[in-house]
Amino acid sequence: MSIVEAEEARKALPPSIRVRLAGPRDCEVLAGLLDDPAHAREQVLAWLETPGTTLLVAQSEAGVLGVAVLVTRLVPSTGGGLQKVVEVDNFIVRADQRRQRIGRRLLAAVVEWARQRRATQVEAVVGESGARRFYESFGFAVSRDRLVLAA
Repeated sequence: MSIVEAEEARKALPPSIRVRLAGPRDCEVLAGLLDDPAHAREQVLAWLETPGTTLLVAQSEAGVLGVAVLVTRLVPSTGGGLQKVVEVDNFIVRADQRRQRIGRRLLAAVVEWARQRRATQVEAVVGESGARRFYESFGFAVSRDRLVLAA
């Protein structure tokens, strides 16, 4: 392998990433990931303060690369009782860091986090977009047991 090929291979590798819980100190950088700058800070603060909502961030030496906003719910199970469900409410990877498998690493951490908390499933609500293909490529399957009514 030439020096040029080795450098190209090194660039293709994703940066060293760790996933951790977000906290109030992450508010500004997380707000910068959102589309609506006027309300982004308030949205992040609301997520951080809402019981049952957890934010996991993917971070490297380049800073925060992405965030997963998770909502944990207890829902009735078919056999009686309750089951814990973790919903991926929002999932963002920094635009300049996409296509480097950071989203896959963050989603793997989400699934592991849910398993550690004994959730029975992880859900993601998506439209007909690249997001659907992303989740399906990870192993998510379409569920048709949800009914929705516009308010």
